Amino acid sequence: MYSNPSWFVCKFDGGQNHGGPHPTRWVWTQADNGAWGWMSDNNIASETSPLPTC
Repeated sequence: MYSNPSWFVCKFDGGQNHGGPHPTRWVWTQADNGAWGWMSDNNIASETSPLPTC
């Protein structure tokens, strides 16, 4: 996955619990195929706390 939070638009804390350091954090991003969607914080290599809240 990406290692730079600038690839991501914003974060949402309060989604489905998926474990990890931010168990309810999901990040809004665009996939390589151009589709937009939510990605689990666990699948992102860098810290996502600096992202603005959606």
